[in-house]
Amino acid sequence: MRLSLAEGVALRCPDAEDARVEGPGRSLRLGPLAPGVRAVFESLADGGIHETEVPAAAGSDTTLAWYWLDLAGDGGLLSWTVEERGNLLLTLTPASASFLRHRATFDASQPLQLSRFAHTRMAEGRAVLDCPTVHATAALHDRRVVSLLFDMARPTLLARLNQFNTGIESFTLRELVRLLAETGILVPNGLDVPASEETQTALKQWEPHDLLFHLRSRGWGHQTRAGATYRFRGELPNPPALKPTVTEEVVELHRPDLEALRAGGDRSFTEVLEARRSLRGRGASPLNVKQLGELLYRAARVRAVRTTQDGEITDRPYPGAGAVYALELYPMVGECQGLPPGAYHYDPLGHRLEKLSGPTPEFHALLDEARAPAEPFERPEVLMVVAARVPRLAWKYETLAYSLVLQDTGALVQTLYLVSTAMGLRPYALGRSDPDFFQRVAGVDGFGEASVGAFAVSGGESPDR
Repeated sequence: MRLSLAEGVALRCPDAEDARVEGPGRSLRLGPLAPGVRAVFESLADGGIHETEVPAAAGSDTTLAWYWLDLAGDGGLLSWTVEERGNLLLTLTPASASFLRHRATFDASQPLQLSRFAHTRMAEGRAVLDCPTVHATAALHDRRVVSLLFDMARPTLLARLNQFNTGIESFTLRELVRLLAETGILVPNGLDVPASEETQTALKQWEPHDLLFHLRSRGWGHQTRAGATYRFRGELPNPPALKPTVTEEVVELHRPDLEALRAGGDRSFTEVLEARRSLRGRGASPLNVKQLGELLYRAARVRAVRTTQDGEITDRPYPGAGAVYALELYPMVGECQGLPPGAYHYDPLGHRLEKLSGPTPEFHALLDEARAPAEPFERPEVLMVVAARVPRLAWKYETLAYSLVLQDTGALVQTLYLVSTAMGLRPYALGRSDPDFFQRVAGVDGFGEASVGAFAVSGGESPDR
């Protein structure tokens, strides 16, 4: 097995007394290096060194060299490459400083299987194996490794794997399985990682895709760029701050008198916050178009537009990441006094509704999904689908874009909740809404504009103002 410095990691020796290994977000100070340790680390920086070559390179400093190698490895600063007769099979690299190689856990007599959190993907023209539970990623250089991973989907003894069914020589195969087992990509039968019972219990309740999304969208991984990198600047145009008008059939909406509300026509913030509830079913008073207009104006309108070097940004009543505001509201109007039933898009700058279609089968299916689960089993009067123009955020934010979409959605939904409560309406958020039905109703490309939330509102008893 060949050891080398991980991608982006370098050996710094400004003077004989201050050697350091440094990479993005992590470092290890070695201090004054013994000659043998220096020789080993210089080899790491110059293409790597095989484990069997460490004693010869370190000489009398071998024990000290392994001490520093272990610290560098556990600090996410090294990569391990398994090769066979000069052919690369797999290169494993720590993905964060939480990486830990459990060197005492490999037991060839115990069945092992691939962690349920491991998954393969394509990156830069090669297959990559990720496993977020162990904070490691591996480049797969040889198709035989992919075949091995397929065989390890079920608990398997190393003795049952051989050159005949893997194509990998027995010694190399053992090294490969050992590396994957010691890092936790291959796990004992029935366990997610070699860990405490408490950790196993918590991890068992995670879905693999949820854990991967959680870590990736938080900037997990030393090789992952994250944040406002503007990666498409100069390559693609920045999507516009406001979605272009999609139809000429529009409905102008009521604009409430905010000064009158400030002067005492509104409920106090504390009262609204404490009274906020999810209220399914309909109230005594049906929702009308004036109330819908007030709700949208107070919760989601564009208050101002500002020009920057990268295009326009907007200001709205709810917070949005970087003032990008990628969310769109699509009211699906089942019953609303003064407004024909059908699918609409809300224009937040003009404060008006753009009519998309009448009550189509997909429109009815969306409203049916929003039926209250308890009696009376009925549709909400208006279902507002929250959609995200994801490329609008992804143009600026790398890795974090979809996570920011969900955070923005939560902020918008809470704002809709509070305004609905202040108005005495009956609101509730939905945990799901069929993206395929929405895509057909709205006539949008699901990759350019994806449904990410839904909020239902019906009329109720209005508070005294």
